[in-house]
Amino acid sequence: MRNNKIDENDFIDKDDFINNEDDALNEINASLAKQVSNELDDEDDLDDDYDTEDLDHIPKKKFPKWAKITCGIGGVLLVVIIGALLYFNNLLGLINYDDGKNAKLIAESFDKDNISKDNEVVDPNDVKWQSILANTRKEGVVNILLVGEEAIADNGRGRSDSMMIATINVKKKTLSLTSLMRDTYVQIPGYSDNKLNAAYKFGGIQLLYETLKQNFQVEMDGYVLVNFKSFENIINELGGVDITLTQEEAHYLNHTNYISKKQYRHVKAGLQTLNGNQALGYSRVRHVKTGENVRDDFGRTSRQRIVLNAIFEKYKKLSATDMVGMLPKILPLVTTDLTKDEIIGYISTLATLGVDQLQTFRIPIDNGYKPATVRSMSVLMMDTVADNVKALHEFLFGESDVKVLPSSNDSSNYNDSSSGTTSTTTSTPQPVRTATPTARPTTKPVATAKPTATDTPETTVPAATAKPTKAPTKTAAPTVAPVKTPTPTEAPAETQTPATEAPQQTEAPSSDGQVLEGQGH
Repeated sequence: MRNNKIDENDFIDKDDFINNEDDALNEINASLAKQVSNELDDEDDLDDDYDTEDLDHIPKKKFPKWAKITCGIGGVLLVVIIGALLYFNNLLGLINYDDGKNAKLIAESFDKDNISKDNEVVDPNDVKWQSILANTRKEGVVNILLVGEEAIADNGRGRSDSMMIATINVKKKTLSLTSLMRDTYVQIPGYSDNKLNAAYKFGGIQLLYETLKQNFQVEMDGYVLVNFKSFENIINELGGVDITLTQEEAHYLNHTNYISKKQYRHVKAGLQTLNGNQALGYSRVRHVKTGENVRDDFGRTSRQRIVLNAIFEKYKKLSATDMVGMLPKILPLVTTDLTKDEIIGYISTLATLGVDQLQTFRIPIDNGYKPATVRSMSVLMMDTVADNVKALHEFLFGESDVKVLPSSNDSSNYNDSSSGTTSTTTSTPQPVRTATPTARPTTKPVATAKPTATDTPETTVPAATAKPTKAPTKTAAPTVAPVKTPTPTEAPAETQTPATEAPQQTEAPSSDGQVLEGQGH
């Protein structure tokens, strides 16, 4: 991963820049005004000294002084604008850039979960996949993947703890956020079927791109990633976020180690400002119901959207000076494959959108999944996969062209966007992947169509600002992607005996205040 840091010797100190920006502008104004005045005086002196006896018959044309003064003022503005752009461009160098092409592929593994007795046990060999034909892009719509990476002990690559698609529509001036449930059972190219959050751990962002395309027929235009520590720091830099807790949520956070630092386990019911450590703990809770009476991983993703919206609201209230002052501290916490030009283009577009609401959605949709046990994993099996894909496309693109194609019982087709050809993957477990995943397409769409949800979208909540978009020039060709429908079977021999979920209040804080293995998931 390349970490583009600004050398402290190359640029002026950021605090000096911010604190003395008014003095700097005054100095620039004074300097340019003096230059303009000197030029005018020099021209007057030249007119006085120049012998024009023989040139009286030639009319003299002098550039009006008001025009020269206007040019001087324009020069001041130009210098200020150029200086601001250069400073902002230098700040973007603080972002960690990683296109994921050199990510190391690792051997697959399977979670060992606490299994609910209500889960249906499914043999992975009996899971059948449908073939689906659909456009993975639409002109006018840009999809940016937001990834929250879990922390692991050796600082290696963890699983993607949260995954959301931020969809930007320039024409309709809308921003939407789709939560992808991490326990959704999917095909992972080159690996056995597994939870969606395993794709990032096995092969990094490129494998996650491929997995989303193959299962949901959606191509990403970029990603933004933060880990747990970065998430905490970003919220702390904002001065915390305002969150309303229920009595049950407050009690649970104070008596478990979701808030990893013991000194912060003093939250209360009602509206309050949570710091980064408290907000992180809140966004990971799943064993108690939300204020909307939702629990499990669905409640967890709902809390994540609440926190993101609170961040937007806090950001909206910042002054321009405060925003600039925070950037040198926040940008190094972010990793992305977006280039400087793309980011600047998105920000320029953002300035014209005026987005004031955040539309939200979730996959799997209501009544489009069922809890199941596969390989001792507790997963969400999309038993109406085609309906899930159609609903997602209608929300992201404003329409759906999803078609279910005839397919054999043991294989399904998906499209390789790099070649435009159709290849085949089997539904049986596959060997560990050894080839490097393909890179994301470089063409970016321009947002034009307003997303509309068909199933039951999440409640619309206000948002402060949205990340702007960049417009591509063409739409990708239709592709074929697999989705799967499980066939219930008897439990395989290796499946462990289902157990009921652990009681809500039995998770005791760890001695060092860190989140224990298996908690917060």
